[in-house]
Amino acid sequence: MFFFLRYFSCILVKKSTFIGMNSSLSALFHEAERLDNRSLDTLIANIISLRAQRETPDNQKTEAFLLKKINKSLSIGQIERFKVLNQKRLDETISAEEYAELLILLDKIEKLNVSRLKYLTSLARLRQVTVRELMKQLGISGSLNG
Repeated sequence: MFFFLRYFSCILVKKSTFIGMNSSLSALFHEAERLDNRSLDTLIANIISLRAQRETPDNQKTEAFLLKKINKSLSIGQIERFKVLNQKRLDETISAEEYAELLILLDKIEKLNVSRLKYLTSLARLRQVTVRELMKQLGISGSLNG
């Protein structure tokens, strides 16, 4: 019953007395008071279903936005350049200019990863799962421990 009341933004003061409820909501509540438990449960389930239907398009839009942000990455050209420069660094054949370019690319990657974690956190909250569980769902590997 409290779940039902939460959706109407009411505060129970004493039996059948509510603050912040307009007259039509008050009338609905008084009608609901007369229902047997089974009918009340059905009403509550229908109201929750209605609420979920109203929120679903917004949630889908939000999820799509978050997934787009999570999947954002460097361009293919930047990724290839990073691989070349990183290999030169490992081979110790990288020039000072190339090293500066590598640092710029590393900074971009770091910023993308920070942004990705922020959006992963938002999506996990929306789906009501942990970030690790969301990463598993999305097939994203990687450590969050740094």
